[in-house]
Amino acid sequence: MSYMRSEARQRQILACAKRVFAERGFHAANVSHICAAAGIGRGTLYQYFANKHSVLTAILRETLDRVRALMEEQSRDAAFPPAAQVTKAAAIKFETHQLRRLLAVIFDDVDTLRILLREAVGLDAQVEALLGDIDAALIGIVERDIVRAQKAGYIRACDAHAVATMIVGGIEKLALAALRSDAPVDLDALAREATTLQAIGIMSDRLKPD
Repeated sequence: MSYMRSEARQRQILACAKRVFAERGFHAANVSHICAAAGIGRGTLYQYFANKHSVLTAILRETLDRVRALMEEQSRDAAFPPAAQVTKAAAIKFETHQLRRLLAVIFDDVDTLRILLREAVGLDAQVEALLGDIDAALIGIVERDIVRAQKAGYIRACDAHAVATMIVGGIEKLALAALRSDAPVDLDALAREATTLQAIGIMSDRLKPD
């Protein structure tokens, strides 16, 4: 086997562990399963992680780092153009793109999605704290985007935090339902529907105007 730098080896172990935890479940999986998937001995794994629990928390911290990196990247995004220059369709398309970028950070990796929504939930206080940090970061990105859109005149006055919490929570529920049925998670559809609901609600345009 060719020489692998420690950072690359750690990433390899985490990638293999994600697959093992997603396929077997955290409780049924053990260090031997991870080592077999990574093609390493137990001694090599213990150079990086104390046990399978520390492997799981490393996976969650890696996910949190990706979300925070996106938050930092979006903080440098250009300002919204004036609302008077933008059509509703264009605004919805832009916001859908922004939400889809966020979903891709976590949900494009089905193994991570399964771990976040099924395997890690309720495990212990340390894991719950990490899950809480990930949720808070996700909600924070959506909330900040809503506030920016409000300031630009795209969105009416509303409780940005509450709306962001509903968007993230709803998407997580839909993704969990898809996992339970082994159905594919259509991230494009999730982003589009969540954005449209946020933007124009669900009332029909056939209702009599006020």
